[in-house]
Parts: sequence; structure tokens; C-alpha cells
Amino acid sequence: MQGSTHATLRALLLVLLMIIAPLSGCFGETEAPETVDLEVALTIDGLAPSEAVFRAGEWHDLLLMGEDLRISAPAHDVLLFVDGVIDIDSSVPVEGDRINVKLLTTPYTEFVELVVYAKDGTKAVFNQTAGNGTPIISGEAWYEKMDYITCDTPSDDCGSYNFRWMGSPNPAFERAASYFQGHFEGLGYDTHLMRVVDTLNPTQPESLNVVAWKRGLRDDCVQGMGAHMDISPPAGPPGGGTWEGAYDNTAGTVAIMMYAQILVDLEVECDTFLALWSSEEEGLRGSNAFANNDCEACLPQDKELRFYINMDMMGISWPAVKENGDPFPYHAWSGPDVDPEVQDVAITSVLDHVHRNILKAPMDLRIEGSYGAGCDQHWDDHYNLVMDVHEDTFGRSDHVTFRNLGAQTIFHLGAYDEDYSAYHSPQDTLENMVAVVGGQENLEESIQFVLWAAFLEFVLADQDPEVRNVNA
Repeated sequence: MQGSTHATLRALLLVLLMIIAPLSGCFGETEAPETVDLEVALTIDGLAPSEAVFRAGEWHDLLLMGEDLRISAPAHDVLLFVDGVIDIDSSVPVEGDRINVKLLTTPYTEFVELVVYAKDGTKAVFNQTAGNGTPIISGEAWYEKMDYITCDTPSDDCGSYNFRWMGSPNPAFERAASYFQGHFEGLGYDTHLMRVVDTLNPTQPESLNVVAWKRGLRDDCVQGMGAHMDISPPAGPPGGGTWEGAYDNTAGTVAIMMYAQILVDLEVECDTFLALWSSEEEGLRGSNAFANNDCEACLPQDKELRFYINMDMMGISWPAVKENGDPFPYHAWSGPDVDPEVQDVAITSVLDHVHRNILKAPMDLRIEGSYGAGCDQHWDDHYNLVMDVHEDTFGRSDHVTFRNLGAQTIFHLGAYDEDYSAYHSPQDTLENMVAVVGGQENLEESIQFVLWAAFLEFVLADQDPEVRNVNA
């Protein structure tokens, strides 16, 4: 009985084979689609992918060749730019038969992955460890410029642009403003030395700003970054004034000078100003004069003011540590913060994404104890938080001028008041900054982090349609 069953099964199988064999030719051969050949379709800095080398913090040139191809990268680690504009999705299609893409990693990117997709869904993956590079924005370059500005005796290697007090009249301030103006003009910006006289005395201007303009792709909006270049005058509270003002605010001044070097080769959505304000220490007079007057260099009154990023007192912050081993606080506050219980503005999402996802900052790092001064509405939650990154109403700097006009703002600030005893004092020097954080390398590491944070915030906010004037 068992033998008969086996014989029957064999017979059925033979019948099926005879039926299927002739039909197989009707459907053709079934082969797996070929994957994309990266060595043919992609070059990196003019080299085949197998020969390319990625360096963290640097630009790299990609050329993708082939109709209907698309190149993608993890947006948290690799930034893709097309025609000078960041692609927020980090997924760029070929238009025609080829496309040029600029790739940028942060100094903190350890691994680069690129995926090339074909129209039929096949893909090829390239990955490589990123080596050490020379970042396009570096703490080392910042330090060199700081040293040139704050050194004592003018020479070929020393600018010595100190004593930048706003007053009646101050040749040292005029000389420094002229130097800063030349920096922007040399890069090709439409640059203005903006003098506003409200006292009816030309020797005592209320403001003397340096404003550099870059035209945007649209003509109906405006945005910007800035820092105040004036320093606390003699006898200024709480520390008696300063002559170098390294931390407050030569540090932010140099940051804006560095951004000018990077943004000159990028496209911006809206007309963009890069500004160095005066009279911040006298009540935000410089930025207010720019924002609320009608002049050639002033803020256009017929365009939507989208956002503004402010740099003030930078570099003495995480990851630098104090003498007791606690990290210095790092502050980055967005606004307006109308309701402390909810997120009010879209730029807060940009702020959080940059720190949490791209720069991978330790967002929950806290100390035992509390910091010397806090934010207005959230002190109970943030008194011991190292990465103090959130919406807040905190003022005391030029971002308030633009926040009052409905702009979405970000304010970058390091240690201040009790956490930096040299605040507004003669001890606010570059040498002291180095000593406070335990060495030049530590200072360069700390400033480089915040420099990258603000740069990334700018290029992402520039392309985010939700970042608009709150009154729009």
C-alpha cells in the first residue's frame, strides 16, 4: 500500500514538470535587478568612491551621474547642499543625467553613509569612517582672530582693536569699526558703516553699527545674525568696565566675522544682514537704531522679518569645566516664549534638532547644585541643567530688539554673572578666558561647538517655511 502511494506521487510530479516546462519560456528568465555601480555613477572630490577620503568638518564635492538616480544620507550626520542651499531631507534626485552636490559633515561626525537609489528601487550603499579634518568653522581660527584683535601693540601681526567704548568721541571705536567694515567689504558684502545721531551732536552718535547685506532668493523677507562689538565702558557695572572685552563681546564679534566667510558662498532664502552692533551696553541702542529707523542700511520696513540669531558672551561653556569639575553652563534660548507650558515658535524645533540630533549634545546633563543665574520662566526646571536649550523670555541683549518686532529669535550665551567673575571687568581678557577653562585647547573646543550650533541653526531656519514672523 505504501509503495503504491509513492508511485502515485512520482507520477503526479512528472506530470507537473511536463506542464510547467513549456510555460517557463512564456514568462522569460527571472533575474534580480542589477544594483547601482557606485564606481561608475559617483565621484567624491573627483575620485572614485573606493579612493575617496572623508574629513570631518570639511566640504566634499559629489558628482552623481545617471538618469533617475537619487542620493541620500542620514540627515543627522551628513548635510547635503545643492546650488548653495541645504537640502533639509538630505535626499537629492538627479535632474537630467547628472547633479553636483556639496557634502558637509560636522567636526563631530564619525561615520559617513551615502545611499544611491535607482528608479527600480535598487540601491548601492557607500560608507566610510570620517577622519580628522580642518573644520570650515574652527575654534583654532576663532582664537587666532581673537588674539589679533585683543593684542596690545599694533603691528603686522597685531591689530589691537581694544578700548571699543561707545562715546564722545572715541577714535579707538572708530578705528575698530572701520576694520570690521573692511572685513565684510573684502568678502564682497554690501557693507555699511551705519551712523545714527539722536543727540543732535555728531561727535556723540547714539549708534555706529557695521551692517553687511547679502541678497536672498526672495525679495519679500529679511533675516539676520549679529553681535555687539562695543564693550563695557570704564566704571561700568558690575565689574568696573573693561578695555579688551574678550568674552563680552569680542567673542561674538569674531563669530559673525567667521560666518561672513562661510555664508558668502551659500545662497540664502531672504535678504540677510550680518551685523556688529554698538551701544548694546548702553541699552541696545545700536540694534534699535537699525531696526526702527529709515536709512539705506536699516532694516527694511516693507519686508517680513523672519528670524534673528544673537551671539553674546561665547566660549566659556560646555564642554569646558570649572575648577570644581562641574561643566560651565551652555545657554541657547529661543523666543518669543509667550506661554511657558507650550512651544510657541518653530525655531525652537530647529534649536532642539541641532543640539539633540546633529551635534548630539548631552541634553540631560545636570550638576549637583545650581548655576549662578537662570532664565526667567523655567528656573525651577533648569537651575542645574548644563545644556540649557529651550524657549525662554530672557533678555539683556540685542535679540530683544528683533523679538519685539515679531521675529523668531535664538540667543547664544555662555557662563555669566556668578559663573564668570570677570564679567564687565578689566580681567575680561583672552588670557583670562584661557586660564578660566584650563587652557587654549579647551577654549577652542568650547567655542567651536557653539559656532557650529549657530551656523546649523541659521542654514536650517533659512529653509524652514514655519520660521516666520509671529505677526505674519
